[in-house]
Amino acid sequence: MSLESIAISDLMSRNVLVAEQDLNIYGICRILSNNNIGCVVVVDDLETRKPVGIITESDIIKVMGKLDQHQLQVPIKNFMSTPVFTLSSKASTADAMKLMCDKKIRRVVILENDNLVGIVTDKDLLRCLMQNRDIMSSIASSDSSLPPKQSNDDFSHFWFCNSFIH
Repeated sequence: MSLESIAISDLMSRNVLVAEQDLNIYGICRILSNNNIGCVVVVDDLETRKPVGIITESDIIKVMGKLDQHQLQVPIKNFMSTPVFTLSSKASTADAMKLMCDKKIRRVVILENDNLVGIVTDKDLLRCLMQNRDIMSSIASSDSSLPPKQSNDDFSHFWFCNSFIH
């Protein structure tokens, strides 16, 4: 078994919560809290569900760090991360890992015929790796060593990218 042989559609979460661009941070926080999730895909409208951005816990922390109550009422389109990085539902796990490493992101929106059908997170990929001993064994025996000047902050990104992306 290899990363290329594992379809991203097998890992993705299909129940993706979405919000329109005019919802405010308070509304997003309620969605995140009530559903115990880390992000909401921002869509053009609720019918077409075309992704136009993503709002994550990290984006909200940046807003909250300003301690300006006015910011809580501003539409999320002013804070969401864009562009949305997407893959086809026919992509492989390796494709998702490569995109996450290249773009330094933790979530990829999955589309089928330009329609939102799922989302894959770094946690989904790690869970997949931990459940596949063959893949983990081949990585453990590889020669991926840490460069001497690699910072601690970059270690996990380095290991992930160099261990799983060829």
